[in-house]
Amino acid sequence: MRGYWVMISHSRDGEIQNRVFQSLGFNIIRGSTGRGGERALVEAVKVLRKGATMAMTPDGPRGPSGVLQSGVMFMALKSGAALVPIGISARPRILAKSWDRYLVPLPFARAYLVAGEPIYLKPGSSPEEQEEVRRAFEVELHRIEAVAEARMGFPAIDPNPEPR
Repeated sequence: MRGYWVMISHSRDGEIQNRVFQSLGFNIIRGSTGRGGERALVEAVKVLRKGATMAMTPDGPRGPSGVLQSGVMFMALKSGAALVPIGISARPRILAKSWDRYLVPLPFARAYLVAGEPIYLKPGSSPEEQEEVRRAFEVELHRIEAVAEARMGFPAIDPNPEPR
């Protein structure tokens, strides 16, 4: 996965993800909202400016689910990199009973991935324009996630399920 980067938190769960992603050949930036976030953002902008691709969940480590967080917007604005919404589904799978309904494909699962059109933030865009882009990204993300779910024979996942 040369040229592909992921940002992974310093948490215990993050350490497990770190090992998995490293074994798959991804480049790793460690940091999240709670620990090392500013340094990680600066590093992410640097690699994006060099043309790298960053794969990340846009709702961050704390959510809310499906809501594009300010750090992702900052990276796109400062680096000029596109935001590309990706929807994925897999069968068989486990959906974690967590705020983000983390999808874990089971062994030998089939997966379906849908990529949306790139969305760019204009340099110097106003907060209102940035909010418009953020909302457009979220709408498209939910749409293509529903497409991936339907392709695998599932009903659409509610991006903001009621607490249990």
